[in-house]
Order: sequence, then structure tokens, then C-alpha cells
Amino acid sequence: MNHRLLRFILNGGLIAYPTESCYGLGCSPFLYNAITKINNLKNRSKNKNFIIIGNELRQFDRLIKDMNTNEKKKLHTKWPGPHTWLINANKKSPKWLTSSNKIALRIPSFMPCKRITKAIDQPVISTSLNKSGKRSIKNYRDACRLFNGKVKIIKGQIGKNRKPSSIHDFSSGIIYRE
Repeated sequence: MNHRLLRFILNGGLIAYPTESCYGLGCSPFLYNAITKINNLKNRSKNKNFIIIGNELRQFDRLIKDMNTNEKKKLHTKWPGPHTWLINANKKSPKWLTSSNKIALRIPSFMPCKRITKAIDQPVISTSLNKSGKRSIKNYRDACRLFNGKVKIIKGQIGKNRKPSSIHDFSSGIIYRE
């Protein structure tokens, strides 16, 4: 499954998968055409930023500046878990992923998310599977009913979290979402 899934994602495919709080929608963060597909599918503003999830810190090497040991320890006070850090992007990071030279990254503890990013050994975009402004999809059946044929839907149950991940700026400590 991992080779087929990786090939699908690297060819610009969109996936729907269970997350801690709802069904998520993802793609390769490095493919602008896949990002555009997500924005179109969700009727989402292209100016809105995305969260990127990975299985381990090294999967973000193409996106962020090198970090020292203390910085890595700070990241891991909240990771793995439902916590998103806004981190300084490196110069190679695609501009469609950054805002004010920051990029939103998360290493989830929720196994379905970990399995996907581990199996393909790549980070993926993580946004809610829904039309912009509408309720998030909470189960596989609704995901199939509303998005079948538009995305590859990975079967599974969502986690027990009621709200999305918290978001903190790594450098300033500003909390954007608790």
C-alpha cells in the first residue's frame, strides 16, 4: 500500500484520512497543483495557510531552518500530539506554504496520521475535509457520500478530540489557537 499511496500523492492526488478531531484532507505540500485542487474542492481562499503533518522532524528538513538541540527539545515538549508550531521556514520552502516566513508543522500522536506519513516517508498537508465554512466530516460514510471520486478516502475512525490542534509561534510564544 505504501508505494501505491506515495505514487498517488506524488502525482498530485488528494487523500482523506481520519485525524484526532475530524476527517482530514491532504496532499503533497510540495505540489502547487495539488494545493490548488484542495482550495478548489473546499472553496477555500488561496491566501489561507495549511498545517503540514509528519511522522518525525527530519521529514520537515526541506521546509525549515536547521535547529539546535535545545530547539528540538522544545518542539518535543508538545510533539507528538495535537499541537501545531509556527516555525521559521527556510529559503527553499515553497512560498504557498509560508506566511511571514513561518510554516505550520505538527507531528501527531494519532496513529492513523502517523501510519500515513510513516508509510510514505513524506509530510502531508492536513486541513479539514469539508467545504469552507461548513461542518467538518466526522466519519468515513459521510466522507464517501460527499467526496467519493474526488479524493482517495482512507477508512478509519477519527479520534476523540473535540477541537482542532493548538497553534503556537515557536519564536515569539504567541498562542494563535488554544
